[in-house]
Amino acid sequence: MIWTPENVGRIILDTASRITQLPQHGLTVGAMAHVDLHYDLGLNSLQRMELAAHMNELFGIFQTSADNYLLANTSLSHWINCVLRARAQADQVLTFRTSGSTGASKSVTHSLTSLLAEARFLTELIPRPAHVVTSVPANHIYGFIFTVLLPALWDCPLQSLNQQQVSDLTEDTLVVGTPLTWEFLYRALPENPAIHCRGISSAAPMPPDLFNRLSKAGVVLTEIYGSSDTGGMGYRHSPDQPFTLFPYLERFTNDPATITNTNTGATYPAPDRLNWISERELSVVGRLDDAIPIAGVNVSITHVQKVIEDCPLVAECDIHAKADNGVSQLYAAIRLRTLTEANRVACLHWINERLIAPEVPKHMYLY
Repeated sequence: MIWTPENVGRIILDTASRITQLPQHGLTVGAMAHVDLHYDLGLNSLQRMELAAHMNELFGIFQTSADNYLLANTSLSHWINCVLRARAQADQVLTFRTSGSTGASKSVTHSLTSLLAEARFLTELIPRPAHVVTSVPANHIYGFIFTVLLPALWDCPLQSLNQQQVSDLTEDTLVVGTPLTWEFLYRALPENPAIHCRGISSAAPMPPDLFNRLSKAGVVLTEIYGSSDTGGMGYRHSPDQPFTLFPYLERFTNDPATITNTNTGATYPAPDRLNWISERELSVVGRLDDAIPIAGVNVSITHVQKVIEDCPLVAECDIHAKADNGVSQLYAAIRLRTLTEANRVACLHWINERLIAPEVPKHMYLY
């Protein structure tokens, strides 16, 4: 069963966490019944309105009964019940937000039928685990498929990574992560760690060095290529392999290439510049726009540069991206109108207030 109080509550909490930038996970269904969005989670009225907007968009609540008005109550159980009633009334589509940076995020609607078809294929690709361990939010399409749909189809329990010890992971465990969370997991362990589990990574390119380190540690890793617009498109089990196209997808060789989902008839342009090795195999060359994936977020270099140049203290700014061991990082050279320590501190404050964490250049030279 997909729409359980636990799954809906986790989606709401993961979205709230994105808004507050504070962790809100690991609650049981029993604990969720007593949570208040204002008093326990600290969401003020504007943040609750933002959360309601995201939930209304994702679940299409506005198209259902007026009884499903989220803002009528601040208890999490009220919000969960509103969503459950809404899905009982209309359960055809879900609308996800892309993981774009501030200037690029957009909504993408998928039919539940197509999402379930992808999940059913993945149950054939990946052996059924004894349990799934997640380090990704359920409100993103990747997290929804792997931590809501797949556990429901497999009928297996789901746990958060922060509830686990590495020693608890076995060959029957499936860990769902992103390159960033896999990097954190690996770094938190002693030198030459042993991690005996299966793993999934998506939402950003997996650095080949990290892929190889995880494989050496014992992780049987599968990387999924896709996007919020398309869902999953391809998979591979080694950084040296090309991605294999999902079997229900077909490529048309126009430029840029277009992909057709034979289950639904939907056709869409490939989200990146792709190198087609064969009819069913591809490698990813780069994005079609100026965005680069950082920590699971598609960061627009143009947007970052504009925000920094809008600072009254800045005369000019040059931004470029560079990959270090396959991990993209932003570099910024910022010329101030007047170079003083006070202006330097004020400029950094401006940048950190107006850019989300993945957008802030990791390397900044102010002169």
